[in-house]
Amino acid sequence: MEHMNFKPGWKIFLILLSGIFLSLDIQAQRIKVHGNVKDSYGEPVVGANVIVKGTTSGTVTDIDGNYQIEAPKDSTLIFSFVGYISQSIPIKNRTEISVILEEDVITLGEVVAIGYGTVKKSDATGAVTQIKPDEINKGMATSAQDLLV
Repeated sequence: MEHMNFKPGWKIFLILLSGIFLSLDIQAQRIKVHGNVKDSYGEPVVGANVIVKGTTSGTVTDIDGNYQIEAPKDSTLIFSFVGYISQSIPIKNRTEISVILEEDVITLGEVVAIGYGTVKKSDATGAVTQIKPDEINKGMATSAQDLLV
């Protein structure tokens, strides 16, 4: 076979053309996914996070709980919001995914409120006491500390 000689302009054209085909192939593997995020009462979850698992690509839901995101068709979306249990849902080439987030309920008997946060009762160290409202002296108290005394 003879060696093919291309003029310099043709080489640049072929390089650009191959780059276009490669970028089209990459874009074809991504799809736009949209849907709605609601709570267990059917109310929209405003500001819920929708993230493509393993990336920093994400979005948040609008005032009606709607979202739209572009992601690889074989990736997984993670839906999360404070006070709700996060859900991971594989896209599986779908363009619409709607989610109902369940509340993450913590039993109050298992949690101790401390000055800088909350911990499980079993993890608390130090002195912990419980004061019931009927045990508080109804005398003059000017601060929370006075009520504890």
